[in-house]
Amino acid sequence: MAAESPHHEPPRQQPPSLREPGSFKTAFRIEKERIHWIDQGRGFVMFLLVVSGIMPKFMREFNDVTWFFFEHPQGSETAQYMNFYDVGVPAFFFIIGLLMAVSIKKRAEKKGVANAVLNEVIRWGLLLLFWEIIVLAENGELGKLKEIVPGTWWYVISWDVVNAIGFVGLVATPLMFLPAKARMIAAYAMMAFYQVMISVPETMWRQYAIASVHGGILGGTFVLTAITLLGSCVGDHYLLEKETPRREKDKMLVVFGLVNLAIGLLLWLIPGDFGGFPSKRQSTAGWATISIAVIVGFLLIFVYTDWKDNDYPLLNPANKARIVLFNAYGQNPFLIFVIAEVLSQGLDLAGVTLEPAFDVLYWIGCLAAITALAIALYRKGKVISTTKIALFLVVVLLAAGIILVSTGIIQL
Repeated sequence: MAAESPHHEPPRQQPPSLREPGSFKTAFRIEKERIHWIDQGRGFVMFLLVVSGIMPKFMREFNDVTWFFFEHPQGSETAQYMNFYDVGVPAFFFIIGLLMAVSIKKRAEKKGVANAVLNEVIRWGLLLLFWEIIVLAENGELGKLKEIVPGTWWYVISWDVVNAIGFVGLVATPLMFLPAKARMIAAYAMMAFYQVMISVPETMWRQYAIASVHGGILGGTFVLTAITLLGSCVGDHYLLEKETPRREKDKMLVVFGLVNLAIGLLLWLIPGDFGGFPSKRQSTAGWATISIAVIVGFLLIFVYTDWKDNDYPLLNPANKARIVLFNAYGQNPFLIFVIAEVLSQGLDLAGVTLEPAFDVLYWIGCLAAITALAIALYRKGKVISTTKIALFLVVVLLAAGIILVSTGIIQL
């Protein structure tokens, strides 16, 4: 086989008609098409998450500028503003949504609705199961009873990015069969409902969100799911809607970003605890809409700097390097996320504290290793599915648990 240049897309699978019919291995596959600007946007988000996630704390908090880009606001539980760093989580969910509806619809057309739904349930269910196994292993339960206000105790489910992705994926799957306009209306209705609920003190939803992270399961249900749905509407608009010219689509995306920015800023003007100030910890509608505006702004950069494969040799070296880097990070996002999480949490779990100089070297080394792996997989055309990674991790965790319990190392 001739060597591929780095700008070529990974080898595409054979069309379903040429595969062995009825085999379990092919039952959940469809031919996949890589979209340059989506891979670029996803890769940019993943690159920033890796850089900031492993970055030494003293560097993230070095001054106001680094704090704005690489840390949450001080006192994030009650802070009534957001940092650029707070856009990371909604960006990840928005980009998940970009291809989610398109993927489900294409799979449903080729393999049927039942297969499409089952594929999503397996993917997101495995992610959710993987993280809940870790939570159970660490805490012995899925959450903790917390006093969210004096005298009032609620059971707060342990919440983080991974189980939020799995949970939101499951919630969003049936909604992806709605028309794009209905999905958009549903998304804003969900955000509006959540904003009302956290603004009414008697519901104590705001206090619950503060006691959790990313808004907890309530914020995940109504806000992160809404962000995913809005991402899917943009994906439909660009990839499935064939009548509108590309230039008009770009203009509509600009308007979409500006409208979300206006909504977020207007909500911010509402004073006091009833206000819609942007808060990631509380998952406010202001945070969601301003984040969407920022995400759209960056996506437009990649939309307008998109390229055709035939034009790649004519690009300057810096542009080629950017394309390779972000495509590499964008084509295996969950694998990169897992590796980055292990490297960022590994030292803490091992109780190891590094001196600042060694901490910086560790950060640089981890970043170099992850980047090298991502580029190597990209050049070989290896795209490892989220489902396979999640299944592998679940099997490893269950096997490790059985061994530890059976040998008496862990007592139930």
